[in-house]
Amino acid sequence: MDKVKVEGLNSDFSGIVTAPNGKKVDIFFVHPGDELVVEYVKRRPRQRSLKIHEIIRNHNWDLVKCNVFGKCGGCTGQHIPYETQLELKFKPILDSFQRDLGISITPTPQSKTYAYRSRMDFSVFPGPVIGQRQRGNFRNVVPIQECSIQSDWANQALQNVQTLLHKFPGIIWDRRSEEGGLKYLTIRKAQNTDDGILIFTFTDGYENHPRMENFRTECLESLSQESILFCYNRPKSEVSAVGRAEILRGKQSYTESVLGHFFEVPFDSFFQPNPNGFLPILNFIKDLIPQNQINLIDLFCGNGFFSLLYGDLFQHVEGYELTESSIQIASNLFSETYPSKSHSFQVTNLFLSTETLSKKENATLILDPPRSGAGKLVNHWIRDFGPEFVFYVSCNPYSQKEDVSSFLSAYEYVDGILIDPYPHTPHTESVLFFRRKQR
Repeated sequence: MDKVKVEGLNSDFSGIVTAPNGKKVDIFFVHPGDELVVEYVKRRPRQRSLKIHEIIRNHNWDLVKCNVFGKCGGCTGQHIPYETQLELKFKPILDSFQRDLGISITPTPQSKTYAYRSRMDFSVFPGPVIGQRQRGNFRNVVPIQECSIQSDWANQALQNVQTLLHKFPGIIWDRRSEEGGLKYLTIRKAQNTDDGILIFTFTDGYENHPRMENFRTECLESLSQESILFCYNRPKSEVSAVGRAEILRGKQSYTESVLGHFFEVPFDSFFQPNPNGFLPILNFIKDLIPQNQINLIDLFCGNGFFSLLYGDLFQHVEGYELTESSIQIASNLFSETYPSKSHSFQVTNLFLSTETLSKKENATLILDPPRSGAGKLVNHWIRDFGPEFVFYVSCNPYSQKEDVSSFLSAYEYVDGILIDPYPHTPHTESVLFFRRKQR
C-alpha cells in the first residue's frame, strides 16, 4: 500500500496524482490536498493499474447537492467552487485562442448552476433500477431517486416511473437473459413553457408482448404527464429516445419557447439541453447581426433553430442539414412563421460535398457543427467563397479553433464569448464573429 496526494485539477475536473512508479494519473471526484491510499494491481502481464483503497478527504464537500455524486457518470465538478470550475475549463481555451490565433474571447459565467437541464436519459435495469451509468464502468448503473441538475417536474416524473416499475419488474430488459423490453427512460421538459414528455425506449417487437397491455393501462392511470410515448429499437441498441414511435397519450413532441419563438421539438431530435443557459450566445448574435442583410446561410441547421430566431432580419434564408426529417421540420416551421419570406432548406452532407453552397452577396453565415467540427470542405468553402459576416457557434471550442485557423486568413476577428451552459461538467459553448477582409 502507498499513500499519494492530489496535486491539482485538470480542465475536466479530474485530480492529478503521481503514482508510486512516478507516472501522472487522473482521478475523478477528488480535490487538491486529498490523500489516496493506493495499490498497484496487475491487470495484464505488462500492465498495472492504480487501485484506490481509501480517499482521505481534506476539504469540505458541503457544495455537493447530489447524493450519488462520485458514482454517477454525469457531473464531475459539484465538489469544486463554481469560480474554480470556470477557471479550470475556461483558461486553457482562452489561452489557446490567444496564443495560437491572437483571438481574445470574453468568458461568461452561468447564473443558474442547478436544475438547468431540460433533457435527461436514464438507463433502466432489472431491480428495478433507473439511473446513470457509473463513471468508468458502463455495465453498472447508479440508481438515482433525484437529479440535482434537472427540474422539479422532471424529478417528480422520475419518481412516478420508479413507483410504476416496481409493479412491473418483468417488463425491464435484462441484457444477459434477453428477456423483458424496457431499456431507457428519457425525460424532456421545456424551460419556458409547461410542456414536457416522457419517452420509454423498448426493444423492437416488445409492443406485442402480453405484459404491455396492462403496462399501457397502468401508465395512463398512474402517470400524470400530458405526453407519454413508447419507442422501439433494436435489442442490442444502447440508444435512447430513438426508433419507431407509439403515442400513448398527448403528442410525440414538446413545445419550447426561445426569444419569443415557439419550437415544436420532436421526441427523437436534438434541441439545446439548456435553452436559457444558451441565451448569452443567442443575444450576442442578435445584437451583432449587421443591418440591411438580404441572405442568411444556416449550415448544420438542424430543425432550423437559428433560421427561425433571426429569419425576420433577412429577406431570404438557406439551411443545410444531413437529416431529411430535420429539414422537413425546418421548412414547415419557417413557412408558418415567415409566410412572406423566401427560403430553401436542403438535405446535404456537408462533410462530403459543398457543391450545393453558393456565393452570396449581402449575406451572413451562421454555422453550428457537431463536436468534431465543420470539416475541411466547409472550412475551405468559407475561406474561398464565404459571405461578408460569419458567426461560428460551437460546443467544442478546441475543434472550433482548428476550423477557424483554416479560414482566418480571409477574415478578421471581431468579437466572441465563451459560456458555461452545463455547470459541474467540463463542457462549454462558444460563438465567434468574423468579418471578411477586403478582397
